[in-house]
Amino acid sequence: MKTFMNLPNFEEAKVAILPVPFESTTSYKKGTKNAPKEIIKASNELYLYDPELNIEPYKIGITTLKEIKTLKQLENLKTNKFVIALGGEHTITYPLVKKLPQKDLSILQIDAHADLKDEFDGNKLSHACVARRISEFNKNITQVGVRALDKDEHNYIKKHKINTFYAHNKLNIKKIIKTLKKNVYITIDLDAFDPTVIPDVGTPEPAGLQFKQVTDLLKEVFKHRNVLGADVVELCPKEELSSYTAAKLVYKLIGYKSI
Repeated sequence: MKTFMNLPNFEEAKVAILPVPFESTTSYKKGTKNAPKEIIKASNELYLYDPELNIEPYKIGITTLKEIKTLKQLENLKTNKFVIALGGEHTITYPLVKKLPQKDLSILQIDAHADLKDEFDGNKLSHACVARRISEFNKNITQVGVRALDKDEHNYIKKHKINTFYAHNKLNIKKIIKTLKKNVYITIDLDAFDPTVIPDVGTPEPAGLQFKQVTDLLKEVFKHRNVLGADVVELCPKEELSSYTAAKLVYKLIGYKSI
């Protein structure tokens, strides 16, 4: 596999791109296991300079780690770098969050779905249950962009005071930031975006977020909170547009980490 943006790996890099081609419980469109390599391939077409930030984010140092293919391997991951994991299905977020210190930690979940089902297709560790499993040890979850859930999930949100910002309401970045504790882990399910922005996802939903809405939010989160890591999941690559947009989003995360 090539490296992100075709950059040479070096020990002093502050950011690590972690390919995680894990696919086990996808329930609609298949192909998330191909996403890491396609995002990395598309990243080679990115421009190094970011005009919004007036910097070249790659100068922070970016290294691409070897693929991790199992959830157990993710639990055992040890690195002092800022990790951006490329899924794979959304289930990979569970071990990535669980291994972090939970004190003063919030999880920012940008997603079309609540992912709060107790089980799905008989599986309690499914992509549709990932937020539910995380909530069992940390209920400091803020969800943005949600527009598809069942009544049980709605009731769970109310009962446990999950901070859910629905897509049909105007995006209030200041209000979202206030729900987040000092430390934040960011998980981005690409189906949060409107299908006109990223059509190739496992479970697409209409009436989603625009690219700038998400990047404006991310910029403020990095500015006001200590972001410990991130993942970008649920791409089912088919057309170059989706892979390139996902790569661009990853580079935006690196840019916001750089400033």
